[in-house]
Amino acid sequence: MVARLLALILVLFCAVGPADAAADPKVVIERFCAVLLDVMKQGPQLGFKGRLEKLQPAFAAAYDMAAVSRGSLGAAAGKLSAEELGRVAEAYERFSVATYADQFTAWEGERFEVGAARPMDGGAMLVPSRIIPAKGDPTSIDYVMRAEGDGWRIVDVLFDGAISQVAVRRSEFSPIFRRDGLAGLIATLDAKTKSLETK
Repeated sequence: MVARLLALILVLFCAVGPADAAADPKVVIERFCAVLLDVMKQGPQLGFKGRLEKLQPAFAAAYDMAAVSRGSLGAAAGKLSAEELGRVAEAYERFSVATYADQFTAWEGERFEVGAARPMDGGAMLVPSRIIPAKGDPTSIDYVMRAEGDGWRIVDVLFDGAISQVAVRRSEFSPIFRRDGLAGLIATLDAKTKSLETK
């Protein structure tokens, strides 16, 4: 399970919370982790579809997928209209949630530890956290968050305090966008999502 967690962190992000919690970036992460832990504990009973249904609203509430998508596309994002960027964000979110549902299938004694938020340059906040397995070393996951109209949202995830998820995705998305354009990028994301849903 720990190996799956590490692999997923390099591919994705996480978090959730209703509007009253969104004012505190740490609480957003704490509440997400509670949802994620619950999904893991109920994983076999829920099945893929059930896990997907529980994770989707949590993910949507926690992430600023437009910002994540802009960062993941880099300079290419400047070529897109707001409507086009929205389509990318929706496809990326579907793929991300499906990946979580595919990976977090069972609980093996893991727990989550969330630290106090601290300020970053440009008005962002960094919320440190760790996944602590029943046996073995913890894994550090830091969430970069920015305040939006309805509260704090995740815009990037740092693995081991250094590896930016947005930067990793940019290296993957940019070549696809250059070669196949917007339609090709969305088709690629949708195909990956479908492959997870039909495993």
